Amino acid sequence: MGNLHKFEYEGKMISFEFSDGNKMVNATEMIKPFKNKRVNDFLRLKQTKGYILALERRYENSRNEDQREVLRVVQGGIPELQGTWMDEKLALKLASWLSVDFELWVYDRIYELLIQGKTELVTHRPNMGLVKSIRLIADQLEYHEKELGEIKEDLSHVKDYISDLDAKITSIDENYYSISGYCALNAIACPLDKAQKWGYAATKLSNQKDFPIGKAYDAKYGNVNTYHHSILEQAVK
Repeated sequence: MGNLHKFEYEGKMISFEFSDGNKMVNATEMIKPFKNKRVNDFLRLKQTKGYILALERRYENSRNEDQREVLRVVQGGIPELQGTWMDEKLALKLASWLSVDFELWVYDRIYELLIQGKTELVTHRPNMGLVKSIRLIADQLEYHEKELGEIKEDLSHVKDYISDLDAKITSIDENYYSISGYCALNAIACPLDKAQKWGYAATKLSNQKDFPIGKAYDAKYGNVNTYHHSILEQAVK
């Protein structure tokens, strides 16, 4: 994990990691100023699940951003690195769910770090003329204005995507989740080999305990089985 930048919001310190190709915010720290709010409650929302899938698909299809993570869970080790970390776009969505004022504050900090990160490049070129340095900063600002503008465009596309996704979900009830949906909800890494293994285990347990198996459409995997959350708690290990 790269260098951390910490900012204070209502007496709570919130960490931002903008280095090594990642732009992430510590969601565990983001939630602390807000009583009765939990990261898992946000991740459980259908809109959030749809947004995460869309964001993962976008990064998978982008040559320039194929190393970026959407969610990262750090347990153990250095205390300040622990918690659930979110990509900047997902962090902004969490911030908007918590508070409009907080969303603006997070947006300002992200913009501040983008500017700071790029202007630091200029300090490594002491022999450049003043005019060239100013031109470089202007070009970098223009680039990041476009990048931030993409966030708003993404939100518009995701709204349409979520509406389509919701229309296709045909699971039994709200207590049923697909393997990938349950993993996303609980911030569990879900590579394909493990997803298949957990699916077999969940199917076997459902049959043993007479739990029906549902069906749902997953934007990433197509038609998939869904299982009762109590089954998934035992199967996904």
